[in-house]
Amino acid sequence: MATQQKIAEFSGETVHNVAGTLIWLARPPEQSEVLSQNWLADLLANRNRDKLRGAIKILTEGFRGRHDAVATVCSTFQERLQKAAEDFPPGREMDPDDIAVSALEKGEEYFRKEREELHDVRDALQRTGGAETHGSEVFAELERLDTLFKDLVASYQELRWAIMIHDGALAPSTGGTCASGSEFMASMENP
Repeated sequence: MATQQKIAEFSGETVHNVAGTLIWLARPPEQSEVLSQNWLADLLANRNRDKLRGAIKILTEGFRGRHDAVATVCSTFQERLQKAAEDFPPGREMDPDDIAVSALEKGEEYFRKEREELHDVRDALQRTGGAETHGSEVFAELERLDTLFKDLVASYQELRWAIMIHDGALAPSTGGTCASGSEFMASMENP
């Protein structure tokens, strides 16, 4: 007996749920004791090299694990939601409850902050000897994760704008025109 897999319809709720799932998957695992004991300050102060080697190994594995946890879902997210958005029937709002756009904005902000943290870690590793001291593997995994997060931010932005443009085109028009910028601003303040 063949079963058909039902593909979820594109909706604001679907986008909201997927965006939240990607953030959940991308969160770093619980910090190990080695990393939670101010390892970055020790790294910058050039203290306790044995402990730092362990921290670098844990960091490398953490970067790899985070990337692998998100990469497959990210690929599916991008393909399916972009396709669903492109095929969305005209005349209907994509996000009538206004939850998808805000979820995508939160996702963009989360992944931007994560990238900033990755850049801080990369900078600290570079200042303390770079690949010669810490090995190239940690930098490779860090770059891989950073690239994934950069691509996610771009995907979130692209989908968010597609939704806003689609739904904005459906918004009722006042039908009027404005003769000046001040007239336009007044019309925006008093709809």
